Formats: sequence, C-alpha cells, structure tokens
Amino acid sequence: MTKSAEIQRTVLTLLSDGAQHTVQEMKAALAQDGISEYTEGQFAGSLNTLIRNGSIKKNNRGIYSIKTRSEKMMTCFVVSPIGEDGSPTRANADKLFKYIIKPVCEECGFDAIRVDQLNDANSITQTIINKLDHAELVIADLTEHNPNVFFEMGYRAQTQKPIIHLKSKGEKIPFDVTTIRAFDYDLTDLDNVEQLRDRLQKTIQSFDFTKKSEDEIKKDSEVTSLATPILYQILDEITKLESKIEAINTDTLEAVIRGMQKGQPQVSPDTALQMQLIASCMQNPDGFMKLLELSEKLPQKK
Repeated sequence: MTKSAEIQRTVLTLLSDGAQHTVQEMKAALAQDGISEYTEGQFAGSLNTLIRNGSIKKNNRGIYSIKTRSEKMMTCFVVSPIGEDGSPTRANADKLFKYIIKPVCEECGFDAIRVDQLNDANSITQTIINKLDHAELVIADLTEHNPNVFFEMGYRAQTQKPIIHLKSKGEKIPFDVTTIRAFDYDLTDLDNVEQLRDRLQKTIQSFDFTKKSEDEIKKDSEVTSLATPILYQILDEITKLESKIEAINTDTLEAVIRGMQKGQPQVSPDTALQMQLIASCMQNPDGFMKLLELSEKLPQKK
C-alpha cells in the first residue's frame, strides 16, 4: 500500500465517527497508526483526493468531516429517446439504463436519473433544463437521432460541464455532429456490454467534478477540446489492435509454424544446438578463435 493510501485509510477511519476533525487530529491519528514518514505534499494530496472522490468534505479552514451517502452521491442526468410504453425504443432505453448506465454510475458515486423517472411539480421542459444546468454529469444516447436528445446535448455543451455520448453500434452520427465522439453499444453482445461498462467507468473517473471558477472552467474546456480527440483516437487504435490480437488464435499460429517447418528435416535438440553454434562461429571466426584459446587455458579434467 502506498503512503498516500495509508494516509487516506487512517483519515477515513478517524472521520467515520461522523464528527468534525481538525488537521492536527488527523496527524495525531497517523502517528498513532505508526505513519510518520510522509511529506506535507503527500498529506495535502491525500486529503484533496478524498475530497475529489466525494469521500470527505472541508467544513472550514483545517476542519473536515465524512460525507453522508446523500452528500456523496452526485447526479448523472441521462438523456435518451424514451418512446411509448412497450415500444422497441422504450425497451432499448430501459436496458441501456438498467444494465450499463445505472450500475456504472453507482460504482462511481452517481445517482443516475432519467426525466421520466422524476416526480417534479415544474414543467417537463424546465425540469430538463435544470438537470442539464446543474447535474455533475450527463450521459446522452444519440441512437435514433432523436431531436430532443440533440437539443439537450447542445444545451449541455454550452455549460462546459462533463457529458458522455453513446450510440447503438453500427448507427451513424449525422454529418453536422460527426466530430462528436460516441461510445458504441450492443445490448445483444455481453462482451460489448462489459467492455462499454469498463470504458464508461474509466471516462467518468477521468473527469474532475470539483467546483471551479468560470476562468478555470474555460481553461479546462480549451485544453479538453484539444486533447480529447487525440486521446479517443489512441483509445480506438488500442481497441482495434486488441481485436486483431484476439483474432490470431492458437490454430492459426500452429498452421504458420507447420508451414515454416514444411520440407525441413527434423533434428535432435543436440544437433540443432551444434548447427546454431557452427553458424555463429562462421559469422564471427575471430571470436571463435579467442574462445578456443581461452578453453586451452582452463584446467583439464582427469
């Protein structure tokens, strides 16, 4: 376990009583647990990590406490075509939400919600706008090119807050938004479902959900706009390479080996070693002569 992980564990144990504790109390607890050789940077970094992942909160200068479950859970607003009850569109939306989005969000500390699951006194439009404005994360399914989804996706984009795009595998994105990167999903392929859940989790964990000033948000947006396309391209190339490697099975390798050995006489291991030594000596005769001279100086067995 790393030093930072040890610090975080002790801090969480101390704060688990639900009370507020000072930095001095945290350091005293670390000393009691035998954790003494750490830098101020490691200590501050450990606290920042716990704050960023939603485990603790800073109440005042140098005073912290544990976050309750309701405080820990951030909101992920899910935008997707919903359709009528019993329709293929509703069935697809429900499966995507139940088997991929919701479980991944819960693992990452998010409460995933869809507008049809809300009981809100406001108009449906106002409710959607509020969620797009204030939800820490939005996941949008572009499948079926639903106009409402594209409107909500565009509205969310202007907030410069995290959004992830999904689409059914094989479906093309309209020309006007082809630069948008969307993760493909295939609900009939269990391997694809597992792969998407993993990629979705890693993407969510890559975001920084701490509150920032407008200048910081603008700066992060500029950096992300440059780096994200490159990172996605690298990720896609790695995925393609993994698929190609998986396609090369043992039978194929054996066939290649047999083809290379075809027509070549089979020899014993000793003979093969001798042949290799002779070839090496012919390529480096000077080295071979020096080896012989060295062997003559060694004591001979009686």
